[in-house]
Amino acid sequence: MSMISRRHFCLTGAAAAGAVSLSSAITAIAQAPVSQKSAQPGFYRFNVGASEVTVLSDGPLNFPIKTLFPGHIEEAQKELATHFLPQDHVALQQNTTLIRVGGKLVLVDAGSGPGGKFQPTAGRLLDYIAAAGYRPDQIDMVLITHGHSDHLWGISDLQNEVLLFPNAEFVADETEVKFWNSPELTVNVSPALKPDVTRANLKLAAPRLRLIKAGAEVLPGLTTISTPGHTPGHMSVLLHSGNDQLLLTSDVVVNYPVDFAHPEWPFGFDQDKPLAAKSRIAFLDRAAADRTLVSGYHLPFPGVGHIVRVGNAFHWEPASWMWPSA
Repeated sequence: MSMISRRHFCLTGAAAAGAVSLSSAITAIAQAPVSQKSAQPGFYRFNVGASEVTVLSDGPLNFPIKTLFPGHIEEAQKELATHFLPQDHVALQQNTTLIRVGGKLVLVDAGSGPGGKFQPTAGRLLDYIAAAGYRPDQIDMVLITHGHSDHLWGISDLQNEVLLFPNAEFVADETEVKFWNSPELTVNVSPALKPDVTRANLKLAAPRLRLIKAGAEVLPGLTTISTPGHTPGHMSVLLHSGNDQLLLTSDVVVNYPVDFAHPEWPFGFDQDKPLAAKSRIAFLDRAAADRTLVSGYHLPFPGVGHIVRVGNAFHWEPASWMWPSA
């Protein structure tokens, strides 16, 4: 019997080991789950001081550009093209925010609702609440910034008959609720906004609805900010914990290429367009001057970043990825 060299043994051994590894890899690939359309990142968690913040997507909305910027279609298209975005429509994310603050779990806005109640691409909130490790019955409060479909309708099922957050208190601005419940005040609301659906959801929530004035502190560390114009009682929200703060935009800004470059332009769904522009500019100026971290409801997911002043305009600077504290 001939002697087998050490070098030959090492080479053949390595080859055998490689074959085993390759075989294992092939087996693992064969057994790997097939990618699903729903397997997208739908929540993002970080800390603001002692508060835990989880951004939860309800999915995107799509609108014709003429609907959002009817007075500046061509100029808006140029802004979108500069940011490598489509010029025939605008995609808006829905970044609802779940905040653990003061021992309470607070959901700021509830998205559009399940089953394509508003648009077929939306209605994913409950899935991502589960993915983030929570249940709807754990939520103590739903803070409603205003009555539009993509912020309110998600509190109920497809038929607007059953509340999806069974243990939650609902909090909304008294001016906003009065507006949507008054036929005289909503006479100029576009039928596309379906005010009757908003009224049905407010009626459903009424037994557990707490009305506040904008500027109220709904919980220690969680304060509302009056930013009217988009709707009469539209609110933004400030979370503060120690030296850390987070400003939640709601709809005071909506589309970052256009709203930041031209905050004075009217936005298609603003109820009082001059007042909305005034609120938008004041909000952007405050966030830029204070260098406050911002969470944008309709900005690209997860919509967390900073606002920088550039002359008379502003610039959106997304934040680097943040990891939650252990």
